[in-house]
Amino acid sequence: MALLTDTARSRLVTYEKNTCPQCSAWLLAPDWSEHLSERRVRHTWSCETCGYGFETTVFFPALHDVAA
Repeated sequence: MALLTDTARSRLVTYEKNTCPQCSAWLLAPDWSEHLSERRVRHTWSCETCGYGFETTVFFPALHDVAA
């Protein structure tokens, strides 16, 4: 088992990004996630606090071939 440093732990924490844009309540996980392409995923969210629903899209960087 590896010990996580503060730097590594801060990269793993995503709760600061998962907030409702309407009321700022914390959101645990999306209601639905959809794989759109090799580099794109859409998430559908709904806030249990205020009922606001919205979508976000995550764009991943292109993978570069690594010379062996």
